[in-house]
Amino acid sequence: MKKERDKKKKREKRTVQSEPIVQKPKSEPAANNPLRLVTNVIGGKWKIHVLWALREQKGKRYSEIKSDIPNITDMMLSQSLRELVTNGLVGRKQFQEIPPRVEYQMTATGAELLPALTLLADWGTKRLDK
Repeated sequence: MKKERDKKKKREKRTVQSEPIVQKPKSEPAANNPLRLVTNVIGGKWKIHVLWALREQKGKRYSEIKSDIPNITDMMLSQSLRELVTNGLVGRKQFQEIPPRVEYQMTATGAELLPALTLLADWGTKRLDK
């Protein structure tokens, strides 16, 4: 009987889905802590890389984005794209074709981050040269 309960608990843990990222933290309004808002929306290891891969403002397919970002796993790319779409930084367009085709493109809101991302990339380039 105890084994069955333990198995049931393990199954429940596996099926629990994470909640989508909330743009405005409940504890502090975004107006009081803008950096918290930014880290909630583009924080993590891969989201900035995905945004950088989409910086050219043209639609890219999943495989094209994956080839632009070395060492990213399918799971992390899918999760990052899903969260960026949810937060309105990336748009997802699905074409009704056979085979199905999906393209991702940076939105106007995401494009507002490009100057900051360019500055970060320039800073990184200077440090690599030293």
